[in-house]
Amino acid sequence: MEKKQLKKQWWFYGSVGALFLGSGLSLISEAGHWKHQAIDALYWIGGGILGLALAISGVVFLINAGILKERIRKL
Repeated sequence: MEKKQLKKQWWFYGSVGALFLGSGLSLISEAGHWKHQAIDALYWIGGGILGLALAISGVVFLINAGILKERIRKL
């Protein structure tokens, strides 16, 4: 792959990963507050699950960005 294209992918994976990780952690925290405010279980359980999915996806994107960064260094 061309170095310029790898850099674009690196920026994409890094920014999306940071966005997903931050949003996921925020949603997990918010779901915990919803639980203690006696909001319907569907909302706080669904929010917690969605938050976990976003956070894990963010970590995966950031790992892929790290792998791409290593490939860029080798070029």
